[in-house]
Amino acid sequence: MNGKVKYVEEFPDKNYISELGGTDFDFERQFTVLLKREFASQLGLYLYHIKKDEPRAAAEVVNKIKYKFSILGMKNAFKFSEYYEEQLHVGDMELDEDFKKYLRKVNEFLKTL
Repeated sequence: MNGKVKYVEEFPDKNYISELGGTDFDFERQFTVLLKREFASQLGLYLYHIKKDEPRAAAEVVNKIKYKFSILGMKNAFKFSEYYEEQLHVGDMELDEDFKKYLRKVNEFLKTL
């Protein structure tokens, strides 16, 4: 992606999860539990690495989190994360606050599931 990427507000949904599960509500429930657990863990790791000024380690976590955005239908957040991950690999944490906006949206959404 060329040029500077910016935050674009969007909201998560569980349409993809529902499609995956179809009529298997137990699968949907288990998938949601796993998603919530993984996101909480990765959120903590991301915040830790940012606080410790470890952008390259944070990039590895962003790589995992971006797929959660995709699962939750957040296409802009996924694209933003790809760009931000590249920036972190070169030590640039300038987009941290914008990334945290997406993290907050997902965190709040997952609390409702």
